Amino acid sequence: MKRILPIVLILIILSGCKPATTPTNKEPITFISGVWITYSEVDSMLEDGKYKDAFDSAVNTCKANRITDIFLAVRPFCNSLYKSNLFPQNELAKNYDADLLEYSVKKAHQNEIRLHAWINPYRVARDGTGIDNLPDDSPVKQMTPGDDYIESGGIFLNPASPAAIRLITEGVREICLNYKVDGIHFDDYFYPTGDENFDKVSYDKYKQKNQHPLPLDEYRISSVNSLISSVYTAVKFCSKDIVFSVSPAASIEKNKTDYFADVKAWCENGCVDIIIPQLYFGFEYPDRSYRFNKLLDDWKNLLKNTEAALVIGLGVYKTGTAAEPDREEWKNGKEIIKRQTEICRNDDRVSGYVYFSLSDISR
Repeated sequence: MKRILPIVLILIILSGCKPATTPTNKEPITFISGVWITYSEVDSMLEDGKYKDAFDSAVNTCKANRITDIFLAVRPFCNSLYKSNLFPQNELAKNYDADLLEYSVKKAHQNEIRLHAWINPYRVARDGTGIDNLPDDSPVKQMTPGDDYIESGGIFLNPASPAAIRLITEGVREICLNYKVDGIHFDDYFYPTGDENFDKVSYDKYKQKNQHPLPLDEYRISSVNSLISSVYTAVKFCSKDIVFSVSPAASIEKNKTDYFADVKAWCENGCVDIIIPQLYFGFEYPDRSYRFNKLLDDWKNLLKNTEAALVIGLGVYKTGTAAEPDREEWKNGKEIIKRQTEICRNDDRVSGYVYFSLSDISR
């Protein structure tokens, strides 16, 4: 029987995000050679009732490429690949009697591959989908517009909403308690926009209630910090062996200014186990600040003197791209990825790499 433990969620200040069960010195992360399996790839696997065969094939591809870790998209739009008591199930997954996450974890482990449950925490629906179009059992339909969810270029849970943070955290607990996953994983989608009108309703209410309110950017950063802290604590109370990883964008500065993701604070305060920055750039990118070696040095310096492990996201999808400004350099993209992989393998301050994505390493 699936277990959901009721929780009383207290938003934990960032400096206190380590739970009592977490040792002062974390166990070293085993070197990761990983791959992301995106939600669109999962949807393709679900078609025609052949998910198990498709996932088996994915595992074989992983073995052929010496992959040790799969990052599987299980909740991309406030819905779930698995059977959930909190979220509506993916419409394609409803066609299966089997619990597909349970099957995926078991199959991966049988082949000595670790499996991380990849969640997009805030995204609910794409642009053009109204609240009335959500499934009847969507928890978002029970929430307050403006306060708990926002319709702006899509539907998003409001990062500042205690109810939203509680829902996301309980969803993480549901996975950790019911499945033998090796990790919980977030990507780089936090605040979807920097537009001050995005969360104006909730921010105005916040200012009215506080004599000395935070500026908008600090308010947003604090909101994301609360989620990261809450999720990390929930994961470690379920099992200290489950790792929590986040894959931010390549630019440390833009993560904070554009997405309000203060990665430095998370790492310094022990709120993440693994950081996987998306360094999807070559060695000759026109903007020198985005060249692979420069970005790698930036991230190594950021994580210096923290307990967070650094794993690098590599953009295999760019191989052979016709898009500017990458077209010329990435004509021979396989050599770029090979070189970047070797750099990651030979740098003792790097704990691995993850390829984006499965379909690109299958070509």
